[in-house]
Order: sequence, then structure tokens, then C-alpha cells
Amino acid sequence: MATYETAVDKFIEVKGMKYAYRLFGKSSGIPLVFNIHFRGTMDHWDPDFINPLAATRPILLVDNSGIGRSGGTVPQSFKEWAQNIVDVIEALGIKQVDVLGFSMGGFVAQLIALNNPNLVRKLVLAGTGPSEGPGVVKGASEPIGMLATAATEEDNHQGFLKTFYTLSDKKQAIGEKWWKRMTSARKDRSDYLGPEGTQNQIAAVLKWLGGEFREDGSYDRLGELTLPVFIANGSNDILVPTENSYVMFKQMVNAEAHLHLFPDSGHGFLNEYASTYSTMVIDFLDGRW
Repeated sequence: MATYETAVDKFIEVKGMKYAYRLFGKSSGIPLVFNIHFRGTMDHWDPDFINPLAATRPILLVDNSGIGRSGGTVPQSFKEWAQNIVDVIEALGIKQVDVLGFSMGGFVAQLIALNNPNLVRKLVLAGTGPSEGPGVVKGASEPIGMLATAATEEDNHQGFLKTFYTLSDKKQAIGEKWWKRMTSARKDRSDYLGPEGTQNQIAAVLKWLGGEFREDGSYDRLGELTLPVFIANGSNDILVPTENSYVMFKQMVNAEAHLHLFPDSGHGFLNEYASTYSTMVIDFLDGRW
């Protein structure tokens, strides 16, 4: 069985666009589709989180258009991002999936589920929130700017540690261990998204949080969801404020929604609590709670 470290890059052309993807893990079962955070690629997941999941089900990672090894340009709306992922799933002949979205990837995951209720069985949302609406709290500009303007490997290193983890010496040391795991997991890793693609991602975020394109967002539609949903976050997320996890949870009035907050943690809780969180996701997907 291939792991995150050994999974082979594959490519598929859909609607004239070449997408890079990896399909690995257990050979049978409903695939779990991962959607990555701001500026990230398939090479920016934590193996300590993803490998326990891969031992129990197929895992599908996709570089969206303009990201990593995929062709094209980065879409300026999450509606387009979501449709790209659905196009790849359908081109691979997969009839049903579970979907996980982290951070910005959680915006995409919400729209995949909302726009494709017959495709998505269960939804896992990590460190994310709904589009603009009453009660939604915007993240502070400084930490987001730190990630958006990072130009070197060390800039990225410091930026992600300071925004994903709280600033105590203990938590920063945990962050260093995550960084080493992630950056050493695979050879020939793709870089974080460059300046032009980053600006397109920022444009998509501004639409998501600006309120002028609410019909393309999730807030007003979360009541449409009727599937099981597992929402989790750190107790002090400064990028996608923790309050938004609760707002999203409360809007899912027709879903079987669960909410869990991890103590003394931030946006990178899924890496800090990789073993605990992966076990919780497995139990949720397997119907044990």
C-alpha cells in the first residue's frame, strides 16, 4: 500500500486542463478527497495526519489549476475551484466521495458538498469558516499578510510557524517538528504558490468574505446540507478565527453536524494533534459516532 511519502504523481486531462493528482492508501472503500490551505500544494500535508487515514481508505490529493504540478491558472472564485475538483473526481470514474477541507480548502469543500449532494457522503471541515454573513469574524491582516508576502523558504518557514501555532516556546517547538516532517516527507517537492497565483487566491478570498458575491458563497446555503459534518479547529485560530467554526456549525440546521475545538492550539491544530485528530476523523467517517 502506498503512503503519502511513496504515492506516485499521476496526471489527467479534463476539459483541456492537465491536473496532477495522487490516489493512494487502501485500495477499497470510499475515497477521502483532500483540499489544501492558502498557497499550499499536494506536498504540504503532514504525513503524521494523512497516513493513518490512508491505512483505512483511499486518499485523493489534487493540485487545483495553476497550483503545484497542474496546468492552467489559479481561479479567482472558490466556485470554480470546487468545480475543478469535481471534474477530476468524475473523470477518474469515482461515484461517491468523502471530502476534507483545511483552511481555504474548507471553503472549497463546502461548495463541493453544497453543489454535489449526490456525490459527497460525509464532510470534514478543519480550521475554516463560512462565507460572509452575520457573526462571521475576519482574520487579522498581519498574519495573513505574512503568509501572502513570504518570498523565500525561510520566510515561509517562519510565517507558517507563527500563524499555525501559538507563540509559546513549547508550541513553536512542536511546530518545528511538523515543519521537518512535512518538508522531508517527499523528494522533489513543489514550492508554495508564487506571487501571481497568490494574488488570484486572495481575490477569491475577498469575494468569499466581501459579501458582494453571496450567491457564490456558503453562508446562506449551509441549511441545505443534510449529510454528516465534522467541524474542528484550534481554540485560538488567528487566520480563520475560531468563532467562525461555531457560526458555521449553527448554520447547519439540517445537517448532522459535530464541532470539536482542540485546546491551546491555533490554525495548525491538525498537525499538532495529528494522531488524535486523524483517529477522530476515521471514527467519524466509519460511523462510530
